Amino acid sequence: MYVDNIRNKLGGLEQEEYDEYLKRLRSVLKRKYSKNVKPSELKQRVDEFVGGKDPKIESFEAYLITFDELSTNGAMNALHNKNVKMPKTWRQLLLKVTEDRTLSPEVTKHLEEEEILIEIKALFYYSIEYCKSEKKDKFFENLRHFNGFLKIALDKK
Repeated sequence: MYVDNIRNKLGGLEQEEYDEYLKRLRSVLKRKYSKNVKPSELKQRVDEFVGGKDPKIESFEAYLITFDELSTNGAMNALHNKNVKMPKTWRQLLLKVTEDRTLSPEVTKHLEEEEILIEIKALFYYSIEYCKSEKKDKFFENLRHFNGFLKIALDKK
């Protein structure tokens, strides 16, 4: 039952979502299992799984981890045949990338001011826009350098 739910969720992804899922799955396999699978081979394996072939246990675990990385409670939602939402809006992206972080008390006490919230929103938006690039590697490099710049002040404390 649960395995079929995962099959259904994978089979029901839109092409763009499926492509993103495969990229993230490949990354999970590299990071957590030290497996370097060619994209075409990985797609074939996932397609076979969706078609009914039984997966290896580590592959199934990687499918679940990937759902969790792409969506809040992604694995549990997929297992229980619930909707798995991929981030498509600024709000969803911000929720996804900050779900494991808490704000410091110094910041929290100021969040009721509308002007401050507007500036925080602008900071997030302009930071991403400043770093954007058509090339994924360049986008990642820009993000890393920008974050390094922001960490300079933290390192001085």
